[in-house]
Amino acid sequence: MRHDRDTAKGRTTVQPTPRLYLVSCAQTTLDREGVFQGSTGHRLSRAGIKHAKLLSMYLQNDRIASFYSSPYEGAFKTASLLAAKHRRGVVRVKNLRDMDYGQWTGRTVKVLKESDPELVIAWQFTPHEHRMPGGETLKEVQERMVRTLESTISVERGNGVCVVTHAIPIKTALCHFMNEDLSIVWHTPRQDSTALNIIDVEDHEARIVQVGSLEHLGEEEP
Repeated sequence: MRHDRDTAKGRTTVQPTPRLYLVSCAQTTLDREGVFQGSTGHRLSRAGIKHAKLLSMYLQNDRIASFYSSPYEGAFKTASLLAAKHRRGVVRVKNLRDMDYGQWTGRTVKVLKESDPELVIAWQFTPHEHRMPGGETLKEVQERMVRTLESTISVERGNGVCVVTHAIPIKTALCHFMNEDLSIVWHTPRQDSTALNIIDVEDHEARIVQVGSLEHLGEEEP
């Protein structure tokens, strides 16, 4: 079951539509350095832990029955902090992992602009047309994300589901739920540390409730 958030009154009303809480991994120790992290799976920064705790308080009265995360440490830790308020465990799911950046993994944008400037420009302006060297395409990321999300919603039908993954997988999923082409992926809302996206999904119909929200952070910097 899902419920509509009434932020003004802090109340909830139960509704029959399954609700997906899609959360961006909290800030890691490498995020501010602009590193393509991928499978490197770095731990959360102090700020990231604080952001996750603030989100856990924000969602503590929501009816969330299950928590899933990317297998990487930062996402799993984020999900664990959220799940603790609901006294739930977290299931790691391989297909919720970050994009495979191939040869770009562990490198910074600054370094790549010097070593591979043409591909960096292509990634900035036509990302949907290119494959990461030795890695994935955005379409491949989107396909595994959507398949996994729809399967999870189906299994947990009637319950709120929280999924913690990474910015690019979330952006590709949003393109799907908004019926938009991947060519506009960079125009979807930013997915900063613990950005919250709430989507009601039923019979393959999606209604976006919140997207890229940082309301839970208050005056905190993302």
